[in-house]
Amino acid sequence: MVKDRALTGAAGEYYVAFRLVAEGFAVGLTPRGMRSIDLVVANPNSGKSITIQTKTMRNAFVASRAYWNWRFGIRRPQPHDTFYYAFVDLKNDPAETPDVFIVPSAYLTPLLNEWKGKESGQVTDVWCVIEEKDAPKYRNAWDVIKDALT
Repeated sequence: MVKDRALTGAAGEYYVAFRLVAEGFAVGLTPRGMRSIDLVVANPNSGKSITIQTKTMRNAFVASRAYWNWRFGIRRPQPHDTFYYAFVDLKNDPAETPDVFIVPSAYLTPLLNEWKGKESGQVTDVWCVIEEKDAPKYRNAWDVIKDALT
């Protein structure tokens, strides 16, 4: 079966939404095509809210190099206090629980690697790379979101 990129992205969004709803937060998925924001999350008790962009790969871990990576696109994002990224690794197996790397947007820049065209020198692609040594800071760090919403 061909694995559609849109379905992969949707799986990551729905998984993150599921986890946050299970924690008691109100979660809204934005319409398809909405740029930069996939989820709006609110705490019904505190009234605080955040936005999340998800990036999902079926197998983000590169064992030979000991890092996870997700394609980001070609635009560098601007940090915002209430904006977070959820990088989802589906592990290429629906029977396994995905890993989710929670990164506040203010912490994203050092994790980005740019690829430039050989002749033009222009940025052609940007990837988020989380090395194995840094994974404990971000992997399944749901408390980062909980803290932001309390």
